[in-house]
Amino acid sequence: MAQKDLLNNLLYASSPSGSEGPVIELFLKFITPFVDECYTDVNGNFIAHKKGSGKKVMLVAHADEIGLMVSYIDDNGFLYFKEIGGIDTNLLPGRKVRIEGVNGPVIGVIGKKPIHLQGKSEGAKELNVEDLWIDIAASDRSEAESKVEIGSVATTISSPEFLANDIWAAKSFDDRIGLYVLAGVASSLKETNADLYFVASVQEELGARGAQTVTESVSPDVGIAIDVTHATDYPSMSPAKDGDIRLGKGVVIAVGPNMNKQVCEDLKKTAIDSGIPYQIEALARPTGTDARMIQVAGTGVLTGLLSVPCRYMHTPNELISIKDADFAIRLIVEYLKKHYI
Repeated sequence: MAQKDLLNNLLYASSPSGSEGPVIELFLKFITPFVDECYTDVNGNFIAHKKGSGKKVMLVAHADEIGLMVSYIDDNGFLYFKEIGGIDTNLLPGRKVRIEGVNGPVIGVIGKKPIHLQGKSEGAKELNVEDLWIDIAASDRSEAESKVEIGSVATTISSPEFLANDIWAAKSFDDRIGLYVLAGVASSLKETNADLYFVASVQEELGARGAQTVTESVSPDVGIAIDVTHATDYPSMSPAKDGDIRLGKGVVIAVGPNMNKQVCEDLKKTAIDSGIPYQIEALARPTGTDARMIQVAGTGVLTGLLSVPCRYMHTPNELISIKDADFAIRLIVEYLKKHYI
């Protein structure tokens, strides 16, 4: 399977936090030829180990995405739900969703009272999840329960689309693009002495739980998270407040207290020496990524964070430039060659 075919398959897969199996299965099939062993831990983290005699380096991208969970089925067969992870509820009405049903996928539509029938106060209010439901065209509760159950998970349906200028739109680039980067590193890295661990972590969207346990298990010398970060190159964003991060301008190296200064400097110097475009993001607090838990797991780990710029994060159509992901692959490969050969 070609690397970009892997990404396409990952973007079609459904993998909300706690149900990462489909994405991990795709990643496993791709990366197995490039490593010495593969295994999963008790929480579902997937670990691919490329053995080496040098320092232990762990590269992590999360396999989960935001999603929905069925919490109630009414007498008429409509499904009510809770949100998994950080979701903008106002973006949900009218979206098609894929529910992992009792006998396979079930397609539904998120419903809401149409604007024609709303009172003045209803149209202006901020939506709550209780204002919405999923319509699977069931005639009653019994029919609905034959297809889905309480606890069934769902994700929005959004096909990957190429727009222009190497920019793609799809759901769940957060963090399928990180897995794409890991796959690219594994398939192109020919020589390094590093004892390498490629990790597809679970439940990042719920507090980086998987990253904490897998870091304590692997106990790496260095841990680098690969994720997306907010691009700020569109209307309503303020470079002074939000930073200056642009699609297509390079991989993003994060600096701040969550990241080790020497790891950041080594990544920057590698990018400069290798002519790899990069951007810098200043993060003054613990990040919302797996890096947050990698750093403080066990007795602590030298931590880095590399990101791919992303517009409209946590929406059904996130935008990234594939060039930035390819720059990230090159940077990691050159960093490993330079510091661990």
